[in-house]
Amino acid sequence: MQWDEDVCFLVSDRLVGVSEAAVQEIVKKAVKVNFFDKNMLDKFKILTSNGIQNRYKEMAKRTKKPGIKKAYDLDLVNVTETEVNDDKTSVNAPETPVNVPFSTQSKVNESKVNKSNKDSHDSKPAKRVYEPDDLNLKLANYLLTKIRERNSSIYPTDSKNPPDTQKWANDIRLMHERDARSYDDIKRIIEWCQQDSFWQNNILSASKLRKQFGKLIDKADVPNNFNGNKGGRKPLYDLPY
Repeated sequence: MQWDEDVCFLVSDRLVGVSEAAVQEIVKKAVKVNFFDKNMLDKFKILTSNGIQNRYKEMAKRTKKPGIKKAYDLDLVNVTETEVNDDKTSVNAPETPVNVPFSTQSKVNESKVNKSNKDSHDSKPAKRVYEPDDLNLKLANYLLTKIRERNSSIYPTDSKNPPDTQKWANDIRLMHERDARSYDDIKRIIEWCQQDSFWQNNILSASKLRKQFGKLIDKADVPNNFNGNKGGRKPLYDLPY
């Protein structure tokens, strides 16, 4: 089963009263107790296990459905990893008859991932910086304030890892420029979603606000018409910042 933010939202949407955060915690716990395979989740964003795959293989044989892709087949993946470790042991045996620990392979993989991430980061253009008087940053901070007013434990003011409001501001800008959402509508939806018993637990960032904006408009009972146009009404500049 493919696992990402959209699937998590759909699961929480079907389980009335269960937030996305709760669903994520359940998945984390399931991975921790080996109900799902951690490597498959980390590498491919897939929820699976040997038991799940074995049952699927039995069903596939009976119904003549396609088998599991080799890259995702845990039986093949585990065999490959064993062969790699055995090769390393045999090569090093003449010099030092010591088994190569699994952690060595993990560190090599981690190093490759870090290098790949660094190369990818270096190729990106410089990030845009939003000044305090920028309306995009003001709305990002407004969303953060509304979340804290409702539940201060979600983003504690003394947290060592506060939310990246610069990134939130960029999502607000994209909503306005690319999605043609007026600043008026963005502000009203922020207020509405943080008062709704379901959406207040699911809209905890500007990126999620942008992703679900269409649904929020349909569900919101707000006097003004949400026409999605930047014209008509002037953007609000009376935010408390």
